[in-house]
Amino acid sequence: MKKNSMRVTIVLNSGETLNGEINMMDYSRFSDFIENHEEKHVKLYNTTRDHMITGSIAKFVLIPKGNISYYEPFDEKRNA
Repeated sequence: MKKNSMRVTIVLNSGETLNGEINMMDYSRFSDFIENHEEKHVKLYNTTRDHMITGSIAKFVLIPKGNISYYEPFDEKRNA
């Protein structure tokens, strides 16, 4: 499997905000990966929560696509 990782922020329907990395495999855009990849879950690696008090990081979290309210990929070109 090809590794094509991108950092993203995902906001769940519950309002919880998660930050982490996702392997988009052969997709070039995160939106294409979310909309077209056949899996019903997204695996978010090295996940942290916004406003987290402790420094713990989950190795990965499985998020059902139906629980995602919106997402924002980190565009490193824009931040440069």
